[in-house]
Amino acid sequence: MAVFDPNDWWAGGSWFKAADQDRRRPEEINREVVSRWLAAVALCLCFAALAPAEQLYRVFGVLLVGAGVASAGLALIRREVFYNPHRLTAWDEAMLSLAAGLALFLWNGS
Repeated sequence: MAVFDPNDWWAGGSWFKAADQDRRRPEEINREVVSRWLAAVALCLCFAALAPAEQLYRVFGVLLVGAGVASAGLALIRREVFYNPHRLTAWDEAMLSLAAGLALFLWNGS
């Protein structure tokens, strides 16, 4: 039986890896950010579908704003720069979610 060794921690790919340690190509990072955002939108839509039909837009908007706050938290944990002209970051993912959620609020008239 192996004893827990904190120096022998799994060093696989993680969402919480610092952004400056990421050595992948920008296309791969952009693909990951977009797929993570689309997965968050799909999950928000699935949970919003459980609400009554007249509240769907409002609930979907609230869930998207929550996803945007969570993405901003992820960007803070990963210590990502706010603006990177070469690739997408978790900040871009947060801004997409917040913009979509606020657009739903404005479109619905809430």
